[in-house]
Amino acid sequence: MNFEEMDIDKRTKKALEMRGFSEATDVQEKAIPFAMKGDVIVQSKTGSGKTLAFLIPVFEDISGRGNEALILVPTRELAQQVEKEARSIAKMYGVKTIAIYGGVSIENQIRNLPASVIVGTPGRVMDLMRRGYLDISKIKFLVLDEADRMLDMGFIDDIRWIISKTNPDRRMLLYSATMPKEIINLAHRYMKNPKKIALSTDTISPKEIKQYYVETDKRDKFRKLVTILRSEKGKYLIFCNTKNEVQYLGRKLRNEKLPAREIHGDMKQGARTRVMNDFKANRVNILVATDVASRGIDVEGITHVINYDVPRYPKDYVHRIGRTGRMKRDGKAISLVTPDDIEFFMRIEDYIGMKINRIDVENGKVEVKKDYRRVADRYGMVPVKFKTNGRIGEMDIIREAEKHGINEDSIGKIEIYGNKGIMKVRYSHVHKVNKMRIFEDVKIGAK
Repeated sequence: MNFEEMDIDKRTKKALEMRGFSEATDVQEKAIPFAMKGDVIVQSKTGSGKTLAFLIPVFEDISGRGNEALILVPTRELAQQVEKEARSIAKMYGVKTIAIYGGVSIENQIRNLPASVIVGTPGRVMDLMRRGYLDISKIKFLVLDEADRMLDMGFIDDIRWIISKTNPDRRMLLYSATMPKEIINLAHRYMKNPKKIALSTDTISPKEIKQYYVETDKRDKFRKLVTILRSEKGKYLIFCNTKNEVQYLGRKLRNEKLPAREIHGDMKQGARTRVMNDFKANRVNILVATDVASRGIDVEGITHVINYDVPRYPKDYVHRIGRTGRMKRDGKAISLVTPDDIEFFMRIEDYIGMKINRIDVENGKVEVKKDYRRVADRYGMVPVKFKTNGRIGEMDIIREAEKHGINEDSIGKIEIYGNKGIMKVRYSHVHKVNKMRIFEDVKIGAK
């Protein structure tokens, strides 16, 4: 449906036209009419256009008097992005919007209250409420954006407290990519006969996305990324966890004569549009992005997604790698995993229900390696049966192992019976055992 055909205020239509929005997305077309009348629960994947799906109904009932709409979001970057969208419409109405979040001066935020549309993270919203600077007792709208992610981040009790301070006549709009039990319970308790709209959810297809990881330390991380980029031609979307890292990585890649551009939440819309147009038109084939800035990116032909930084929440991993492998095309996702990332990476594997294969990036080459975690014990150690060339001792084995990059900390118990024995080696180093000349025969994973 065209926005011009929708029964919405002409000021909103003008704002959308100025932003270059003409056609409504599926979630906008289906959710807006119901959100203009009452409570709604919308399940739709990231990047589907949910922001306008709740902002347009909000502005249909704006008067410009006091705090009228509170939009709760999980992160600072998302608060900035949603407020920026809201501000582009608010200009046509002559009303004020504000983003409130932690990590910046609270005094500036206090000075800009009240505002017709308030976009905030739960922690800072509660802080301002408890200090008496934010009154939400008369708001008309309460919006929960990315409700499942706020649940993941431990905000559920804060959200309940905030909801309890609103008036019972307010309209509540809940948007989420998934619907965990806690979110459903929240809706049942606080919403009034909500209209449920279930669209596509965030999923990945292992058949169409080949997933790999590279073990690295922080020092070698960039070098291994450059090796990957130069080894395989394609269209790359590279994710970092912060905008500072995005800017830094983009500059370093250009210094290596690699055609990279970056996109993050603090960029002006015009600059972001130019970057995206260049990426879509294949004038650049490497885009470095934050999670929030990438929302809404739907570009054909992305062949590789690289997690330069491992995401801290498993759903973000799903959102990221879902940018490739679309329309039945093959895609590849590669995560660069440092020792600090291992805990988060294991959570991702648990969440998606599969082990991700390891590849090695050494000497300018990218090679798929067998992932020995499948035969490792709970401590990550793999049993190795060996046969030696003659009688040897435990220290002989350790010294030989160190020659091939297996440090003593990666070696577990060693048992020797004549010229045979068994030892345990950490899964990340066990592939090097075959290079040890002290052994005549090796069986990795044999118990």
